[in-house]
Amino acid sequence: MRWILAMAATLLMNAAMAEGSKVAVVDMERALFLSEAAKTSIKQFEADNKADIEKLKGLEKALRDLQEQVQKNADVMSDEERRNSANDFEEKKAEFQFFAKKLQQMEQKWKREFFQAQLPELEKLLKAIIDEAQYDVVLQSGAAIYVSPKADITKLLLERLNAKQ
Repeated sequence: MRWILAMAATLLMNAAMAEGSKVAVVDMERALFLSEAAKTSIKQFEADNKADIEKLKGLEKALRDLQEQVQKNADVMSDEERRNSANDFEEKKAEFQFFAKKLQQMEQKWKREFFQAQLPELEKLLKAIIDEAQYDVVLQSGAAIYVSPKADITKLLLERLNAKQ
């Protein structure tokens, strides 16, 4: 499917270039998530979820420590101690995976909400750039196989986003 989109984009670009049209590409998501507003929002997200982040880091350290302990003492451990260590490791691993998944879902939700909240402003700024430079075709960067750096307006969009805040 992606290949078909890339081919269609290439054909559109070729047709536009044949007519002498101005073509640009933009990665709206990259511009948005590199913006100062996103950096501020990320800090807020991390502050709001500090307890879960700390819990995840603590579980990661506990898993590492337990693994090192088992490797270090494997020769002198009894079968029961090995079983207990393996059970502890599996419990901590399951808890780690639970918290990692929970945090990942929360981050994805934050990204969706942030993108949706910023989208109208992002589109407005992009429209202004398109009108100023009189582009005939603007493609999402993922739809193009090759893009000359001078045709990429992502950096310009990022600069406008940061200037707006």
